[in-house]
Amino acid sequence: MNFKQNLASVLAGAYKLDYRWLQIKNHEIFIYKDVKNAAETPLALHFDPAFNAQVITLCEETVGSITEPILIDTILQAHCAAEAHEIYYDEKLYAEKAVAIRHKPNELTAILETGERYLLTLNGVVKTNPGDWVIRGVNGEEYPCDPEIFKMLYDVMDESKK
Repeated sequence: MNFKQNLASVLAGAYKLDYRWLQIKNHEIFIYKDVKNAAETPLALHFDPAFNAQVITLCEETVGSITEPILIDTILQAHCAAEAHEIYYDEKLYAEKAVAIRHKPNELTAILETGERYLLTLNGVVKTNPGDWVIRGVNGEEYPCDPEIFKMLYDVMDESKK
């Protein structure tokens, strides 16, 4: 994927998950559902340094000052609306590429994370948020899972450890 496609993939994906705001602090990029909600823990977007720099430059060129939060939709509409449509909203194209899958009945383990920590996943280093579940996969790999997604996909076998 090129820069615009990758940007569309992340920002349109965030938008579909109800994230509306992007904020840049100390050369780090965060997304928020409600930037005015002080209790919300933002989701940090950990890109490689070159991609991160491109996103920051694009935001500066689009809105000028990056000291204030930026509407995700502003960046999507200005730079990658067609790519976002192709990736997330073109149901016909998706249906042509998609294959049906099911979650095999594996017994996995998970830990409810109470703080933030860095986690090495098969896709690189990510930072967990308080409340995330850290799932250990069938090959010992670990990955974070948002608590709402976790509830939809997994059942905790031992309720005493919740």
